[in-house]
Amino acid sequence: MLQKQQNFTITGRKHMKTTIKAHHLRLDQKTNSAMERRLRFALGRFGASINEVTVRLTDLNGPKGGIDKECLIVVKLRKGGKVIVQGSGKDCTATLNYCADRIGRAVERELSRNRKVPIRRMRRVKKTEKHL
Repeated sequence: MLQKQQNFTITGRKHMKTTIKAHHLRLDQKTNSAMERRLRFALGRFGASINEVTVRLTDLNGPKGGIDKECLIVVKLRKGGKVIVQGSGKDCTATLNYCADRIGRAVERELSRNRKVPIRRMRRVKKTEKHL
């Protein structure tokens, strides 16, 4: 099992902690740097809103082959939410590219929900009249 943790700065703003975990896979330096670039491209504009990104690559079947590479990306947002995307494919790079596109759109969608009042406060029932 190869685990690589990286911190990198997104467009000079705040730090976004990135963790890349590979299970039953060997990732070389070239593949790791390509993954980091791809994540930076997909999530760079949201860097101030993201706390942590975790990428987990898994080879489900081992050396048997087939469509068995699985990618799971978890993004923890600063305002307290989580966005999760999962995909599978034949090769690690294609699977990561697919999931990176999806996580970019999902984070954008989550951040575009502009809530003026937190959800818990909206659920509270206001008591305006006193009952006898």
